[in-house]
Amino acid sequence: MKVTVSKPEKSEVTITIEAEESDLKKFLERAAAELASQVKIDGFRKGKIPKDVLEKHIGAETIRAHALELALPELYADAVMKEKIQVVARPEIKVTKDKPFTFEAVVAVLPEVQISGHNKIKVKKEKIEITDKDVEEMVDYFRKQRSSHTKVERAAKMGDKVEIDFAGFDPKGDVPLDGTASKNHPVVLGDKMLIPGFEEHVVGMKEGDEKEFELTFPKDYHSKKFKGKKVKFKIKLHKVEEVKLPEVTKEWIKEITGKDLTPEKFREDVKESLQKDRETQARTSRENKFFEELLKLAKVDIPKALIDEEIDFILDRTKMDLESKGLEWEQYEKYLTEQKRDIRDEKRDQAEKQVKLRITLAHLYKAEEIEADDKDVEARLKEQLIRYPRSEQEKIKENYKKGTQGFAQIQNSILLENFLAKFLP
Repeated sequence: MKVTVSKPEKSEVTITIEAEESDLKKFLERAAAELASQVKIDGFRKGKIPKDVLEKHIGAETIRAHALELALPELYADAVMKEKIQVVARPEIKVTKDKPFTFEAVVAVLPEVQISGHNKIKVKKEKIEITDKDVEEMVDYFRKQRSSHTKVERAAKMGDKVEIDFAGFDPKGDVPLDGTASKNHPVVLGDKMLIPGFEEHVVGMKEGDEKEFELTFPKDYHSKKFKGKKVKFKIKLHKVEEVKLPEVTKEWIKEITGKDLTPEKFREDVKESLQKDRETQARTSRENKFFEELLKLAKVDIPKALIDEEIDFILDRTKMDLESKGLEWEQYEKYLTEQKRDIRDEKRDQAEKQVKLRITLAHLYKAEEIEADDKDVEARLKEQLIRYPRSEQEKIKENYKKGTQGFAQIQNSILLENFLAKFLP
């Protein structure tokens, strides 16, 4: 077998593989055996058909075609191992000649990373301070979860729960706008769940009242078609309910937490929990800023195949997330088509960033001698096993044995922690 490898171009190489007939002999025999077990010829048992009889019945070219199908992946794998090529994605294969059997495999290889100055990146630490106001807002959040509602006949005011119909229209011509209408929509006035200014227009309305007003959507609104757009709203109020929040007593605290705590101790616990949550959020934000700076410094020629595979991964995760919420992927695809959106194109920048960061970090782990040995992984696994019942622990261990994807995930997690401990303490 003759193997030729082109020089890397855009982190891709072309492997040309030319196989002699002697290289194909074992595949021709295997192909004949497989086809003999599938073909029925009078006078012969399946799997016991002589090769010359099989050739007359189905043709020598059919056997050869199947042999080449069997040979191609093995010949490719042998060539990769022989040439010690660091393949990082599935190859694109094209057969160029039948005799001698020759094919080309265009394959992505591990790209070279050029980076300097990563040790000079500075991201300021945010000082986290939880105020009494923060604590009371969280306590009120818990109280609202157990609030009671009483229907009233008066005008709506802030703090009330109301039920409204609303619909949005283009101010020029009263044309209804998709995605701006709802029937019997519940709103707690003051919770700011609707666009700024909307809830204020409901204040003062009574049951049965109708109203029209115009509002401009925020410039940073999540839907592009409504960013900064002026919309006329028509609303009708159906019901006003007064919201009564429970008192913060030991009995109420026991009901929501299962603990015997005084109101003072409960607030201390809330403050401690908020502190931990905000610190985690701040740390995540700081790490993300560090990664952004890292990506600016790194020069990496990323193969298209790697980006396409990452897009596949992102879309698979999106599909699983939708299905977990009871939504159908086919319906989502239909919606995207109607909106003339190319979801793969939308995810390309995200995929490219993720691949670039992963490759850059892998390069830096090696360059900076960041390590996570087997003992580190085993210690982390022991920590995780505590969360599982004893009956499941052996199964979990199997999923995280050395050489498995689970083992690699823990190892990468430790590598990242060790890297950040050094460069983002």
